Order: sequence, then C-alpha cells, then structure tokens
Amino acid sequence: MTGLTLFGREMSRIVRDRKLLIPIIGILFIPIMYSGMLIGVNWDPYGKLSKLPVAVVNEDAGAQFKGKSLTVGEDLVKELKEKKDFKWEFVDKVKAEKGLEDGDYYYAIEIPEQFSKQATTLLDKNPHPAALRYVTNDSENYLASKIGQSAIDKLQSEISSQVTKAYAEAVFNQIGDAADGIAKASDGAAKLSNGAADAKQGAELLRDNVAKLAGGSKELLSGVSQLGTGASSVSAGAAKVSDGTAALSAGLSKLEAGGRQLSGSAAKAAGAAAQLAAGLSSAQQGSAELAAGAAKLEAALAAYAAAQPDAAQNAALQELLGAAKAVSAGAAELSGGSTKLAAGAAQLQQGQSSLLQGVDALHAKLAEASKSSAKLAAGAKATADGAAKVASGAAAAGRGAAQLADGSGKLAAGSAQLANGTKKLADGSAELSGKLGDASQDSGEVKGSDALYDMFAKPVQVDEAKLTNVPNYGTGFTPYFLSLGLFVGALLSTMVMSLRETSLAPKSGWSWFLSKALLFGLVGVLQALIADAILIYGIGVHINHIGAFVGFTLLTSVTFMMIIQFLVAAFDQPGRFIGVIFLILQLTGSGGTYPSELIPTWLSSIREFLPMTYTISAFREIVTGNELMTAGSSAVHVAVFAIVSTALSLLVYTLMFRKNKNSSAPNETALQAY
Repeated sequence: MTGLTLFGREMSRIVRDRKLLIPIIGILFIPIMYSGMLIGVNWDPYGKLSKLPVAVVNEDAGAQFKGKSLTVGEDLVKELKEKKDFKWEFVDKVKAEKGLEDGDYYYAIEIPEQFSKQATTLLDKNPHPAALRYVTNDSENYLASKIGQSAIDKLQSEISSQVTKAYAEAVFNQIGDAADGIAKASDGAAKLSNGAADAKQGAELLRDNVAKLAGGSKELLSGVSQLGTGASSVSAGAAKVSDGTAALSAGLSKLEAGGRQLSGSAAKAAGAAAQLAAGLSSAQQGSAELAAGAAKLEAALAAYAAAQPDAAQNAALQELLGAAKAVSAGAAELSGGSTKLAAGAAQLQQGQSSLLQGVDALHAKLAEASKSSAKLAAGAKATADGAAKVASGAAAAGRGAAQLADGSGKLAAGSAQLANGTKKLADGSAELSGKLGDASQDSGEVKGSDALYDMFAKPVQVDEAKLTNVPNYGTGFTPYFLSLGLFVGALLSTMVMSLRETSLAPKSGWSWFLSKALLFGLVGVLQALIADAILIYGIGVHINHIGAFVGFTLLTSVTFMMIIQFLVAAFDQPGRFIGVIFLILQLTGSGGTYPSELIPTWLSSIREFLPMTYTISAFREIVTGNELMTAGSSAVHVAVFAIVSTALSLLVYTLMFRKNKNSSAPNETALQAY
C-alpha cells in the first residue's frame, strides 16, 4: 500500500473518531497556548507597574537653606502622588515593615528625618549626601525587587536634579548680592586713590632732605674709621699670636700623650704579630697533612674502583670517587695558601718591630717641643693684653660715628622706600578702582533663570539612537517563545498520534515514512498558521516582514516535527525523553534570553548544533529587524536540520519495515494506532 493511501486512511479515521479528533485539534493550539501566554505575560511589565503595591514612609522634618524652607521629603511625596508610577501607599514605618513581611508590599521607600537637612550640606566642609532607604523582600518576588530598583534609580536622579537646581538658584542670588558689594568697594577705592596721590608728594620731599643728612654723617664716620683701623690691626695681630702659641702648646701636649699611647699600642701589635706567625705555621703543617691524606684516600678509592668489575655502573661509588678527587684538589690548594699566609705573617712581625722603634723616637721629640711652646705662649699673651687696651678706646669712638651714619642711612633708605611705596599705592588704588568697576558691571549682568538652573541640575543629556525598534518586552521575546512553543507542540503531538503503529500494513519503509511524515507535517503546518494568526491579529505583535514571518514559521514547525519524528520513531518512549533533554539544552544554549556570551562555556560550544539558535536569530530579524539576508542564512541552517532529520526518519522506517517483514507475518504490521 502506498504512503498516500496510508495517509488518507489515517486522516479518515481521525475525522470519524471524535475521541481522536478532539485531542488532535487541541494539539494544534499547543504552540500558541504556550508561546502566546508567555508573550502576553511578558508583553509590557513596566506598563503595569501602577498595580504593584509599594509603601512610602515620609519622616523628613524639613530644613532651612539660605533663609528658605526646604522640604524635599514632602515635595517627593507630592510628586509620587501625581506620577502614579506604582501603587503608592503612604503609611508609617511600622505598617510598612509589617506589610513587607506579610507580602502586602513588594518594597518600601523610607525618607529619613534628616533628608532635607542632609540636602543642605552640599557647600559645607564635610557634606552629607541625602539618603533614601529602599527596603525589599527578595524572597517574595526577586524580579519585582529588580524592577523597583530601576524605579528608585530614576527617583534618585530626579531628586538630585531638584536639589542641584535649588543650590544653583541660591548661588546666583549670592552673585547678585556680591555685585552690589563690588560696586561699593569700587567707590571706596577711588577715594583711596586720591589720598595716595597727596601722600606721594610729601614722601618725595622727605626723601630729598634726609639724603643730605646721610651724606654728612658718612664723612664723619670715614675719619673716625681711619683712627680705629690702625689700633684694631695691632690688637688683632697680637691676639692672633697669643691664640696661636697657646693652641700650639696645647696641641703639642696632646701629641706627647698620643705618642705614649701609640708606643703601647705598637708593642701590643708586635706581640700579636708574633702569635699570628706561630699559628699560621701550625696551620701550614696541618694543611700539608690534610692534602697528603686526601691524596691517599683518592688513590685508595681509585684502586678499589679498578678492582671492581661493576664499578662503572655503581653510581654511589662513582659519586664517592668524584668527591674524593674534589677534596684532594681543595686540600692541595689549602696547603699552598697556608704556606703563603705563614710567609706574610713573618713579614708582618718584622714590620711591627720597626714601627715600635720609630714610635719611641717620635715620643721623645714631642716631649721636648711641648716644653718650649709653653714658654712662647706666656710671652705672646702679655703682648696681646697691651694692644687690646689701645684698640678699645678707638673702637668706642668708631661705634658712635657708625651708629650715626647707619641711622641716617637707614632713614634715607626708608624715606626713599616710602616715596616709592606711595607711588605704587597711588597707581594700585587707581587700578583697583577700575577693576572693581568692571567686576561690578560683569557680575551685575549675570541673571538667574529657570532654564539656567535646569542646566546646572542636568548639564548632560543622553540621546538614544536605535538601529531597530522593539516596542515592548512581548515583541522582544516573541522569537524565543514562538520557537519554544512550536518545539513543545511537536513534542506533545507524539502523545496523541503514534509514529510507529498504522491502521493498515505498509507495503514498504517509504510508504510507512511518507504517511507519518505527511500527517505530522500537516499538524505542524496547522500549528504554525494558527500561532501566526493569533500572534498578529489576536495579541497584536507588530511584524516588520509578515510574508517572511509566516514562511519561516512553517519551516520551523515542520523542522521540529521532523526532529521529533526521528527521535520517537527510532527510540519510542526514550525518544520523547531525549526530545525533552534536547529542549532543555536549547532553553539556555540558544541565547534566547541572555546573550550567548553570558551562558556557560560548554553550552556556548554546542549552540551551533541547536536548531533554536537559528530560528531565534531569524525571527528577530524578521519581526523587528531589517537584515533579511541574515534571516535567509539562518533559514538555510534550519532547512539542513529538516533534511537531515527527514533522511534519518526514512532510514528508521526502512529498517523497521525490514525487521517486521523478516520476523512476523505480513498482517502483524497492521497494528491499531489509536
């Protein structure tokens, strides 16, 4: 019997049997029930936030800022009541905490008592940012808490803008007040400039007269200085001689004492050199004996190694022989070094004896010089005392004249600086008056406005540019949920329709395959068409390319049917289990929810072998994108999965037919399918 005949008989039986027809009709809606409900639930969750209960607790006490009342908490509550972003419930802290525990609220926003006060500290030395308290109960619904966090971030940005705007307004008001003060300062600077000009003339007159006084005092100082110079020179020379001879005497005494110490130290060094020479001689003899013993040990080990036939293979013996050689060589080097050290010690002993004789002679000479220098120092001191008395009188006269000259010179310099300073004062006060006038005019031109305050509050704006537009979550998830629904529909179809049993005995493996492929292919086509119609016209998903969408949905559904047909026909019940495992791998490995870069590495390595990887990619371009070439490339990959699965299914049916033909009577292949 041909495959078309078998297909016709099975279709006729399905139409006549209501118990079979009704489940199959239900199977046709499985993909849209599965994907449609997921798309509907996720269509626009942010558009329904007004149904999400959120508690708001306002404990803000307000504050004063620049003479104005600041009630940020109260202003925030008013704004929340107007926006209706969430289902706001304004309660006290106790009720909010209990509501979170009982699940009445998903999260709570607490405005603390110091909220406004903290907002006024921006210009303080130690500012304290105003802090909202955001309380969540993640165990109640984690996704809801994350949605709430994004809303809190938005509130934070808006509140920050409002506070910054208030600060900007206060600052610009202060600039206006400063402009008035600068104008008054400009008038005062002009009066100061006039007074400085008069002071300049008086200072110049004083400078000229003081200069004459300074000239006469300098001439007087010159004469007195010549008198004192001679006396000072004599006194200074005598004092230096006295100091020098005293220092010489003291130094020679110290040298004599040092000579005695040096003589003793030289004697000790001579004794130590003798001991060193004796020790090194003993060391020389010991190192010679060590070298001889090491040489004998090396010779004995070499003789033993030569006598042993397995000595070359004995690693321990070879290592010991090498160590003996190293010790012998080192002992020889030690013996040579000891000989050299003994010779050097003998030379050191001779040098120490010569040094001791020289030190004794030096000590005797230093003692004689010390006695002579003491006599010389006494005579020099008497000469210096007489010269100092002569110079003292001349110095007294010189100090008086110097003080007079110094005072008149400083007075002249001071009067010159005064004249110069008053000139700079006059010039600076004139410039100050002009600059203050300009600053008053410039600051007076700065005018605050709402637009300027808004600019300070939000100096940067972000303009978003989209290559493609996805209007909501439902549209964005359609490629993933539709692919998932079609695969689940194909998998559940095998629970209603048999992929092995037939109502009549097939005549060949081909006819058996064709009848089942046509039946399951037809179910897949109907599932795809029903899903497309409800998605487009029922749910309202916007599709950029409707024709390509319908065509690719048919290809995807038939491909999944062929994959499931092969698995169940080949393995029966375990085949369904394999299909479920295959579905689980595709849920995350296909990149339908999170980007492929974020999935585990082992899943990322097999994603190219998962058909939903390509169906999701193609549906994305067809539904919201414009790159139909990319969708075409993905369609080719999906078609390859369909062709391979179809070929494998044909092979399975051919093998099953041959097995049944060889093992059973012909009529035993005609099994009741339903």
